[in-house]
Amino acid sequence: MTNDNRKDRTKAQLRDAMIQLLREKTFDQISTTELVKIAGVSRSGFYTHYQDKYDMIDAYQRTLFSTIQYVFEKNNGDLHATLLETYQFLDRNEIYAALLSENGSKEIQQFMLHKLKDLLEQSIFPQNPQHHDFGKLGEIYATTYFANAIFGITQAWIRRNKKETPAQITELLIQLIS
Repeated sequence: MTNDNRKDRTKAQLRDAMIQLLREKTFDQISTTELVKIAGVSRSGFYTHYQDKYDMIDAYQRTLFSTIQYVFEKNNGDLHATLLETYQFLDRNEIYAALLSENGSKEIQQFMLHKLKDLLEQSIFPQNPQHHDFGKLGEIYATTYFANAIFGITQAWIRRNKKETPAQITELLIQLIS
């Protein structure tokens, strides 16, 4: 087995262990000792790849941030298309879903809430004349309300092991927002 294959396998084992642990406890409660034990990897094997658990998550976080940024920009304020593509991404990539779950990274959760607020400002208010009566203050609170609702439903979807398809959860959210 080549060195690259061994590195990839070790990283995959650590990723899978992190996913498993995030189902049971918060990121802050997870220790490196516990992570390597679940992964079946030595501590030195872990430290060959990462400085600590934050360093491990940082690479995933950067990828998640850039992917979400790309999806939101590409769909240019189209709420349906953006949500659908985001849910498809989360459905295919368990680590990112785990990091967005209630037990995941607070930084990632805050990033996602901010992106949802921006998306809602772009998609709901300019296109829906009944929302013009809100004024700026109402718009601030409405986007906060809807962003937190979408995010809460996303976390519930993840907690329920993504029983609904990305298309089903997107349609449900669009109906609830409308």
